Amino acid sequence: MGRRPDAAPVRSGEEDWLAHGLEAMRALDYERALMCFDQVVALSPTSHAAWYSRGMAFYHLGDDTAALESFTRASQYQPQSHLAWYGCGVTLAEMGRTDEALEAFERAIALQPDSHLAWLAKGMSLVDQQRWDEALSVLQDTLDRHPESAQAWYGLGVAHLHANRAAEALSAFESSVELQADFDLAWYGKGLALLQAERSEEALEALIAATTANPQCMLAWVRQAETLEQLGRRDAARAAYERVIQQTAASDPSHVQAQRQLQRLHMRADG
Repeated sequence: MGRRPDAAPVRSGEEDWLAHGLEAMRALDYERALMCFDQVVALSPTSHAAWYSRGMAFYHLGDDTAALESFTRASQYQPQSHLAWYGCGVTLAEMGRTDEALEAFERAIALQPDSHLAWLAKGMSLVDQQRWDEALSVLQDTLDRHPESAQAWYGLGVAHLHANRAAEALSAFESSVELQADFDLAWYGKGLALLQAERSEEALEALIAATTANPQCMLAWVRQAETLEQLGRRDAARAAYERVIQQTAASDPSHVQAQRQLQRLHMRADG
């Protein structure tokens, strides 16, 4: 059982507090880690390592505002720290400040061109902004540096899919699930690519794999139901729609879509 957040390390020097904070981070005890990093900042207010680590603790605790403040301090005290700029970018992306996030990722890449994490974050940010051609280029650069990144292959697949390149998208999604077999969104993407290629039976298998990997992947359940309906398996389609309705709030778009589709199926059956 881990220490409580108020438990002090045996020694109280700056390096000791930092070491104990990093140990707490590895143990996923972010509150204790934050307490340790606060002690380092109190002892050495310009320690970029402490501010960066403090930002990571806040990020994992879900406090984006405090995380961004800490990462920004780290970048001010050590402008050459690509990790500080990466931290700023990830947090800005979480906050929906995508243009600023891209600028931060570009700073990180300029400082450390081989940082595949910064390349990946930039590529996924471009995907989120639906800047498909730019995303393709950046994600390919990511894979040139780290070909075993399941997330990068997934992002590449999304970009190809939206560019109506089903074969390239399918290849990318397959590479993603080969690297991470339980990656539900990559299975979902593979299903969409197969649907785009008009390979419905195989698409259904991929969509089932998505919901097996993550039973809460409502996007995959909805598309699975639609595919079952297209294949004439109406009872199975109804069951899938009902599952979405049962597991989502009434205000959820997936809930609304499933409810409408289910009502339409019932009307067709009554007719």
